[in-house]
Amino acid sequence: MRINKINIRNYRLLKDFSLELKSELSLIVGKNNCGKTSVLSVLEKVINKRSSLTWEDINLNHRKVIFENIKKVSDIPDSELEPTLGINLQIWIQYSEEDSYQNIQPFMMDLNPDNNFIILEFTYTIPIQKLRDLNYQVSDFIDDFSKFELFMKKNMSKFFEMQVYSLGYNPSTQKLTEEKSNLLEMKDVHKIIKVRGISASREVSNKENNHSLSKTSNRFYKLNNGEDIDTNANNLLQSAILKADETLTKAYSGDDSNEGIFTQVFERVKKFGGNDSEAELAIHSSLSEKDILSNNTTLYYKHDDSLLPETYNGLGYLNLYGIIFEIETVMADIEKDPADINLVYIEEPESHTHPQLQYIFIKNIKDLLKVHDDELKTRGATSGIQTLITTHSSHIVSDCNFDDLIYFKRDNGTAVSKAFNSLKEEYGDEQLGYKFVKQYLTLNSSELFFADKVICVEGDTERLLIPTMMQKVDISNPINRTSNTMPLLSQNISIIETGAHSQVFRKLFNFLGIKVLIITDIDPANKNGNNRLTSCSAVEATSTTNASIKSFFDISGDEVFSIVAQKSFEEKITSDNRIRIAYQIPEDENTYQPASFEDAFISLNKQFIINQKDGLIKFEALKNFDDSEIEDFYKFARDKVNKKSALASSLLYFEDDGNTWKVPKYISEGLLWLRRQ
Repeated sequence: MRINKINIRNYRLLKDFSLELKSELSLIVGKNNCGKTSVLSVLEKVINKRSSLTWEDINLNHRKVIFENIKKVSDIPDSELEPTLGINLQIWIQYSEEDSYQNIQPFMMDLNPDNNFIILEFTYTIPIQKLRDLNYQVSDFIDDFSKFELFMKKNMSKFFEMQVYSLGYNPSTQKLTEEKSNLLEMKDVHKIIKVRGISASREVSNKENNHSLSKTSNRFYKLNNGEDIDTNANNLLQSAILKADETLTKAYSGDDSNEGIFTQVFERVKKFGGNDSEAELAIHSSLSEKDILSNNTTLYYKHDDSLLPETYNGLGYLNLYGIIFEIETVMADIEKDPADINLVYIEEPESHTHPQLQYIFIKNIKDLLKVHDDELKTRGATSGIQTLITTHSSHIVSDCNFDDLIYFKRDNGTAVSKAFNSLKEEYGDEQLGYKFVKQYLTLNSSELFFADKVICVEGDTERLLIPTMMQKVDISNPINRTSNTMPLLSQNISIIETGAHSQVFRKLFNFLGIKVLIITDIDPANKNGNNRLTSCSAVEATSTTNASIKSFFDISGDEVFSIVAQKSFEEKITSDNRIRIAYQIPEDENTYQPASFEDAFISLNKQFIINQKDGLIKFEALKNFDDSEIEDFYKFARDKVNKKSALASSLLYFEDDGNTWKVPKYISEGLLWLRRQ
């Protein structure tokens, strides 16, 4: 038995939201404010009732819908009144023949053997009988939404009620029917589902007075109650407690040879009882495992031969240790009182941890969860543990199983979720492209999942120089103070190397829904004596060997160079305004047409190259040359550029106020387009 899907309506950003969960681990990724925390929050508030739903929890647009509905109530006859919906949560549960039906029977809507779903619906609504009362109480400001909001913030709980139903489902159409059960009770829901989690706001601190790990270890033992502790370890603990009890009792009450701490007190008490008193007072120690572990243990860690308190650890390790303790505590709670479905969430496990620790976490977390899943099943549970992890870490993503990945994004002000394995379907027959992209993300650029925009470049040269070029473009094209546009370096932009094959990534970019600037080379070519395309200058070119350009414009053949070279600014942007391609163009009308980045840079920055000649040669960026050789830019770029990566780093190293260089036009145009998006 497992949760197959969660549908949420009208909760914060989750206007009309659907999330399909994986059987074991669902790793949820996405930028800030894309709905990840909201999913966990609504489960906590509705299923666990840790806190109450508030007016601010209702989607802003839907608040206005509620307002308009309440305004009309006085004009609607009783027979036509309908409850006003606030928030709606649906949990789709899939079961099999191996599962126990004991707890799900009250929720089963039919006995169709093909139907293996139950759908729980939680509706937070204003019932019909309360609509007129609400309408009456807000009648003095019935046309003022701001006053209505203030009223609802204070009085929402008086009018809204949580109702739980089971919904009908047609397995043939795979859609809901109009059938609905009678009202159900939350106590029956909790037999099926329990949600436990580790929030991002967990208590982790290295302040001297904070002992959060010690507290967590104590909670762990309390939940276990000694039952699941290794027998030998437990026996050793019991033996130590007995000895401690004996020693403490002697210290408290004394013996034949020694007075105890309370001996004098007992003697004084006797005086009040007289010599005839038969009462003999004594204090005996009666330690318990719980008392010792909850009140008298402190977590330390070893360093050489010394013991250091937990607070001497860095926050990263404290966070990691804290998560493990929390997981163990949550699992102990589950094993003590399991439901049919045990949903465990871990929010942002990467807090304070360096990349290597993040890799370690995601590598080991599935193994740890499986151990507890197996333990749960050995105790007779028919269902195991479903885990939900949210993260902002590209390091965790890069080392995860991409089949576990669910991508969250905002689309027109609402949250949307997509399972990464659905990308495979979008690639269709291009499965080699899908495999390449999947492997590329694993090795390199998982940060794409957290970016707003991306710049695709061909290689190291452009990748190294792009940040400086972004800065130069911002300086030379100042932003109006009244504009909402942010400088390029202040935007969430990722830079990735795609070579001349950015077309392979197009479906990924569409999947992510991000803006993309492709910076590539025009790569002029013509046919040689063997009828094969070879590189040449733009003057001699008849075609291009650049696959990105050909794919972008959907052109082919050996006579396309002039078509590519003459494309307008607007033609280099996709119809949905999401992707723009940029390649070499003349700096001015009817001037030199470069063939590559190096060619374009040298033609624009000839004087800078001459001024920094010695340094560029010394750094092995350029081969030795005469100033006169720089007149043929294409030939100079081809013959005199020694190491492209060295050229890029040298340009950064040798630039100063007196010797600066300019950004080629094709790149600055592209960057300005991206800045405005």
